[in-house]
Amino acid sequence: MMRWFPLLVLAVLVGMMGYFVIPFRPAAIDTHRFDSIFAEAGELYEVDPALVKAVAWQESHLNPDAKGGVGELGLMQLTDMASFEWADAEGIKTFTPSHLVHPRTNAMAGAFYLSKMLKRYREKDRPVVYALADYNAGRKAVLGWMEEAGATNSVVFLQQMDYPGTKSYIQSILGSRDDFQGDFNEGPPRPVEHGLSPDSLASLDGDVNRTDSPAVLAE
Repeated sequence: MMRWFPLLVLAVLVGMMGYFVIPFRPAAIDTHRFDSIFAEAGELYEVDPALVKAVAWQESHLNPDAKGGVGELGLMQLTDMASFEWADAEGIKTFTPSHLVHPRTNAMAGAFYLSKMLKRYREKDRPVVYALADYNAGRKAVLGWMEEAGATNSVVFLQQMDYPGTKSYIQSILGSRDDFQGDFNEGPPRPVEHGLSPDSLASLDGDVNRTDSPAVLAE
């Protein structure tokens, strides 16, 4: 009997841990909560909505209140500089970075920035690889990895990349993008004119002036 006593005590302890821990486990993440927002942002800025969603998943696990180590905010972990560039381009004079906790505002600014990166590297064999590297590590790092054949060949570009974290970041997002394609059944975004229509602009300007919780804005 004494030989089995330690095992019995261990079993009781494990059972007690399960009793106290399991009820407090966080609820599963609703990965479809912001799909309509990603679809809208992707269509407006001509970016695959599955890519927009994949970046948001990688950056924040779809947490609109996420805060990064150097001040990045929201779903797509945007910096003040990137978000102000979007607001200036769209003429939203009332914008402040604190509005980035609003999911729709954040997704719009993030899709705008992704679109800018994709256009910057549109002459490359796989623009998305270079764009994601820039999104994660910045322009200066990307220029350093674009030596010789890496300037146009994404395979060589990745081989020359000396940031393992950025390489994993790119691979993870591309995998998630493929996984999320089924969430957007209407295919790639339709071509649209760049810039917001007056109605859309008014709607966004209203968003950034609201004090509602992010959950309301996500509807």
